[in-house]
Formats: sequence, structure tokens, C-alpha cells
Amino acid sequence: MNASVERGFAAVLRESLVGLQVREATCSEPLPSDLQLAVVECASVEHVAGPLHKAAVKVWLGTPAFDASEAEHARAANRLCAALDAAASDTVAAAALFDPACQVASWRGCFVKSASLDVQDNTWRTTADVVVGLCAAG
Repeated sequence: MNASVERGFAAVLRESLVGLQVREATCSEPLPSDLQLAVVECASVEHVAGPLHKAAVKVWLGTPAFDASEAEHARAANRLCAALDAAASDTVAAAALFDPACQVASWRGCFVKSASLDVQDNTWRTTADVVVGLCAAG
């Protein structure tokens, strides 16, 4: 289910982050190190009760530090935060994007637990930890 959740969550972000590459962590294509991109990883999906599940999702936004400024990364990070806020506040719109891409569960909402900024391996990196509520397809 994790790869399906990544696919669905990436679909939600792509709608708001036009012009920025958004990839799933389980994607088999090599990740380019010279491009700004967001990577969606679903670390776990936990059963809560009945058909309800919660997924732990991390979104990494990386900008090569040698090719772009911190200000450029900050603009992209602000766009990412706005996209996550939109997904949290407009459940219907997020579900319309998530459900067809995921196919094994439907969107019930999300909550951004934390976001941080650092430099790692010559890359500006913003990391967002998100909890996603799901209803497994029956």
C-alpha cells in the first residue's frame, strides 16, 4: 500500500507545484542530483480501526546549493507548504486527485506534523512530515 499512497500523495502535490518535479521514493527512475525536486516517501501505513488507516508521509524538497540560491529554495519551500496547507484544508479537492492515483485507499485528510530546513550533501533541503488519514478500498 505504501507505493500506492506515494503515488496518490504525489498527484496531490503535482497539482499545486506546477513546474517542479514531484517523484515517488519508490520510483525506479534515477533521481537527478542537479534539479530541484520533491520526493514523496510513505514510510508506513498503520491500521487504526475498521477500514481506517493512517500513513506516515515525508516530503523532501531538494535544491542544489551550487546551482540555486537559498532564496530560490525558500520560494519553492513556501509553495510546498502552501500545497500541504491546501491539501489539509480542502479534503474534497485533495481526494479528487489522490483517490484515482492511489486506487487502494481514499483520502480522508492530512495533518502536517513538522517542517524543517537544512543543507545536506550540497543541497538545500526542506523536509515535511505529514500524517494522512485513509480509508482502505473494500
